[in-house]
Amino acid sequence: MAHKGILFFDELPHFSKGVLEALREPMQDNKIRISRVNSKVEYPADFLFIGAMNPCPCGNLLNQAKECRCSELEIQRYKNRLSDPFLDRIDMSVVMQNVSANDKASYTSKELHKMVVESHIFAKNRGQKSFNAKLNDSEIEKFCVMNNEAKNTLDVAIERFDLSFRSIKKVQKVGRTIADLEASELIEKKHLLEALSYRKR
Repeated sequence: MAHKGILFFDELPHFSKGVLEALREPMQDNKIRISRVNSKVEYPADFLFIGAMNPCPCGNLLNQAKECRCSELEIQRYKNRLSDPFLDRIDMSVVMQNVSANDKASYTSKELHKMVVESHIFAKNRGQKSFNAKLNDSEIEKFCVMNNEAKNTLDVAIERFDLSFRSIKKVQKVGRTIADLEASELIEKKHLLEALSYRKR
């Protein structure tokens, strides 16, 4: 049902392990395969996955106004409900901060919409037919071109964080998107560093 749409899981760690692990294939291949004794059925599953979770079971771990009631063991058990292979298939992980009435957004919705449209046009003008997130390995090689500083930064990150092949490709694609938002032909060091900051480690 989420094909060509958005699949949103709220309270992500509270879903059963079987459900979460079953998401790994469609998140990677954009297909879901159901096998029975006498038949196999394949359905398209090209969706944008979004998951939301609290930082701890009580939800107050990062809240400056409230005290967290969880022990370190409870927090670790809560986080361990999400396996590394599952998290490896998520392009970006962002920690949301508390906001106050005095906080102002960096951009308006209208400004963000304009930036996104312009970045899509920028990508299309270089001959790209797929969205950055959907690029295959050969397309990544062709379109996600980094300057020397960015390449060196990625090499250091691969060794320091023990990035998987899948993680490396996702960092490159996110870096390409950040560069597109700045209308930069090459992925620069600053784009790659920001992309790395979104990886779940």
